[in-house]
Amino acid sequence: MRGWLQYLTLGAIAALALTAPARAADDWSFIAGRYAIDAPDCKLLAKGQPFSKQLAKAIESEVLTREGITSPRETHCRFRSSAKGADGTWKVKAQCEEMGQRSPALDDVVVTKNADGSLAVVAEDTFGPTPLTFKLCPR
Repeated sequence: MRGWLQYLTLGAIAALALTAPARAADDWSFIAGRYAIDAPDCKLLAKGQPFSKQLAKAIESEVLTREGITSPRETHCRFRSSAKGADGTWKVKAQCEEMGQRSPALDDVVVTKNADGSLAVVAEDTFGPTPLTFKLCPR
């Protein structure tokens, strides 16, 4: 009887897995390297690790990498997922923290790629409604 119950449970799990909608792969194509709001921060970003205390203390303004946004103000957002919307913007889910406290929910970050290669980023809950413009750092 016990073996039959195990097979029934495994069958039910397999059926649920097959009927669950497949999640599309994340689209990170908007990120072409490392970005900074202030050009001098590019040199620091090239030497430091994203989200490290040393980098956060050294930079003057926010920097952006594939990992997320590092800020000198103890406000950071780690990117979790990304999808390109029909309007040409990317909708990014990010785990943000302020002053060491993690936000209980994922924040919505909207990224628009500008004609000059820069990124306009709006993270209203964390950085406010005004877009932050990140410029691509030289390689």
